[in-house]
Amino acid sequence: MSADLFSVFNRVVLVTGASSGIGSYIAKGLSKAGVARVYIVGRRVAQLVRVAQEAPGIIIPLVGDVSTIAGCKALAKAFAESEKSLAVKEVKLDALINNAGMAAREGNWADGAAVEEVKDALLQATDEDWSKVFAVNVASIQWLSAALLPYLVSASQNGGKAQGRGCIINNTSVSAFYVSPQAQGHLYAASKAAAESITLNLASKLTRLGVRVNSIAPANVPSELNSPDDPDSFISTEKDIIPIGRIGNEEDVVAAVVYLSSRAGSYISGNVIKLDGGILVGS
Repeated sequence: MSADLFSVFNRVVLVTGASSGIGSYIAKGLSKAGVARVYIVGRRVAQLVRVAQEAPGIIIPLVGDVSTIAGCKALAKAFAESEKSLAVKEVKLDALINNAGMAAREGNWADGAAVEEVKDALLQATDEDWSKVFAVNVASIQWLSAALLPYLVSASQNGGKAQGRGCIINNTSVSAFYVSPQAQGHLYAASKAAAESITLNLASKLTRLGVRVNSIAPANVPSELNSPDDPDSFISTEKDIIPIGRIGNEEDVVAAVVYLSSRAGSYISGNVIKLDGGILVGS
């Protein structure tokens, strides 16, 4: 077995939604794994800077908004300009991690709730909530992948594809697959199921261009959207029923990303790695 099988040494990566949570775990993990640069995208400047301080010169903050096509185009331009400022001969992007995500407050109801309570809960998320969540959780995957596609293709050429270079990894969620009478949060789950569909559709088109597209679907990994400090979060309500016997951690996520973006994952496209501790098959 080659010692370089899981190597991401000297690669250039961009991670969205990386000012905290899973995105920041990925950025910090890749910096320790030897990448040349990992660009982190978010709207909160102070938090991006804080993450970047973990590996100065390697983790590079890019302030931007992925919720519009214009925002995604602007980020692609900023990335290319930053790379050119470093005097690289050809701008290449070895891995794009579409991690940005959001949730809206949705209605909940208890067992035995009256019909009117269920109705009101299902109507609590507004038109704007549905539009915004789908823009960030679904559409941004296609928009940013398209805007950065030339740089991903460049990375895959001249033997790069065989090394796993030039790939897209989308962070969806086990919510894309988790359906039960107790599972509410329909808007969030629907957006994540759509993100899985976008992943498959992009893989069906881009793999032939040299760009592999896969997803990771975490569950019970601490983040802002899934905080152990929130008694109503998925991680709080489900932590005791995880078959593997623990919640997830930073290394679980980073390991999957390293696998998919290295030589080890270079034959993989259109797949999802469910980082769920067995909850989908054990509940």
